[in-house]
Amino acid sequence: MSGKRKKIVLPTEEDVAEYGGESAPAKQAASEAEPAGESPQAQTPAAPGESRTEAEEWKEKFLRAKADLANYQRRTEKDRAEVLRYANAGLVQKLLPILDDIERVIASGSEQGSGVEAVVGGVKLTLENFLKVLGDFNVSRIESEGQPFDPAVHEAMMQRPSDEHGEPTVLEEVVKGYRLGDRVLRPARVVVSKPPDSDEDTRQEGEARRAASEKPDGEGGS
Repeated sequence: MSGKRKKIVLPTEEDVAEYGGESAPAKQAASEAEPAGESPQAQTPAAPGESRTEAEEWKEKFLRAKADLANYQRRTEKDRAEVLRYANAGLVQKLLPILDDIERVIASGSEQGSGVEAVVGGVKLTLENFLKVLGDFNVSRIESEGQPFDPAVHEAMMQRPSDEHGEPTVLEEVVKGYRLGDRVLRPARVVVSKPPDSDEDTRQEGEARRAASEKPDGEGGS
């Protein structure tokens, strides 16, 4: 190793300015202008490649979730349509034996010349089987006759004077009503009681009936 020492020459401010360097006062001014507490790394934005990759990942997740939702909706709609299409299959299967009974009753009455009582008995048996099938599907008749009039389950067809009932009561059932569970399928059509008519109303009604009976058949109304 040589004993000579190398001479180190430090550049002057003019040399730094001349060769594109930054002078010490300029560096100090830049450091003072920089906000306190912020490091150069904190001000550095994320690399474009990293941001683009993260956005693509979120887009892929969104598209996958959207496709899964569309598939689920298609499956649900298909299952719903299938259920609605065959919703009454069980009821129809139960009704087929009733149809067979009716056909047998008709065939028996036509071929063997059975009496009226035999035919009526066969029809009654068929009716009992039919009501049993309805009961299996939670269908029941609405009890009406002798019950207080209820507009929720009864439909009044006419009123009949009665001094036995203080409130409107079903005196007669014209058409039977049915309900499915708690829902009314068809209200019962009934005759409802009302307070007895006065003597004047009774007299006027009698006169109207007599006038109608005495009216010639060929005389038309105005």
